[in-house]
Amino acid sequence: MDKQKNPNGIPPSEMLWVTYKATNGDIYYTTSKVNNRDYYYLYKFVDGKAVKLGKSRNPTELEEKYIRNSS
Repeated sequence: MDKQKNPNGIPPSEMLWVTYKATNGDIYYTTSKVNNRDYYYLYKFVDGKAVKLGKSRNPTELEEKYIRNSS
C-alpha cells in the first residue's frame, strides 16, 4: 500500500481509512493508529484543517453519532 499524506490536522501516526462526504457537503475522516486499531478517530474538515470529533472502539458508532445526526 502506498503511503499517502494525511489531510492537514491528522497526525502522521494515524492512518486514514475512510473519507465521508455528508449530504450537506461536510467532509469527515475515520482514522486509527498505524500499528493499532483498538480505537478509531473521527475528524471533520473545517476551514482547511481536520478537527477531531471523537474516539471509539467501533467506527460505526462515530459515524452514527457525528455524521448521520448532522446531515
